Amino acid sequence: MARALLSQLLILSDRPPRFSTSIIGRRRDLTRTRGAVPSRFPLLPGSDFRCNCTASAPVAEAPGVSPSPIRKRVVSGVQPTGSVHLGNYLGAIKNWILLQDTYDTLFFIVDLHAITLPYDTPELLKATRSTAAIYLACGVDPLKASIFVQSHVRAHVELMWLLSSATPLGWLNRMIQFKEKSRKAGDENVGVALLTYPVLMASDILLYQTDLVPVGEDQKQHLELTRELAERINYLYGGRKWKKLGGRGGALFKVPEALIPPTGARVMSLTDGLSKVKIF
Repeated sequence: MARALLSQLLILSDRPPRFSTSIIGRRRDLTRTRGAVPSRFPLLPGSDFRCNCTASAPVAEAPGVSPSPIRKRVVSGVQPTGSVHLGNYLGAIKNWILLQDTYDTLFFIVDLHAITLPYDTPELLKATRSTAAIYLACGVDPLKASIFVQSHVRAHVELMWLLSSATPLGWLNRMIQFKEKSRKAGDENVGVALLTYPVLMASDILLYQTDLVPVGEDQKQHLELTRELAERINYLYGGRKWKKLGGRGGALFKVPEALIPPTGARVMSLTDGLSKVKIF
């Protein structure tokens, strides 16, 4: 089982993908990656909103030109609500606009996270499209940052399942947000996806060999789980074990660090003063 898991992780983590997007049939290349073959993943059957995922290919530098410095990678996402509220803007998007000039940034719409609670399919599709437009309207530049929809890249779910097989149940049971939401919904009505939510978040981060993750105070615990998972996978399957399977050896995943934004790290809900607004 360990050999099969490792071989899949090797495939997923060997080369992080880059992205371009098309909205209503109009394709805009966000990263201008050359030498890449795009593949399209529909959000749902019948939807005309698509994200084109392209695997980045190495491009040779021109003779006499010094190579560009490698910038640290930042990954972040917001659930599709269809409108920007203070928590989204202050806790995420406002900081993204600053980060995109300094880091290699990937910003996405986390629609898979949105279905852990009851939802309406047509409304979710509409909100996803609107959220993509809001990213652009707020100043996220598609020439500087990769923008995509989480469910359009199936590797998120594939890696999440593989990570789940190596995640101790006790790690998930201690998540504070799961305890709070399950108490509100009633234990009998809580879906398994709510329990495994942090594993999907870990997949979102580890899939792209992320260096830094902008998180609010309420998401620190989930990021710690991501770090523990990365270290666990590296210990169980990295190093010589990976090299024997044809990998480069060493660590499979980078262990990401938290990037606490200067503003919006703790944004309280205006409808419930005891809870915080959801960022990731």
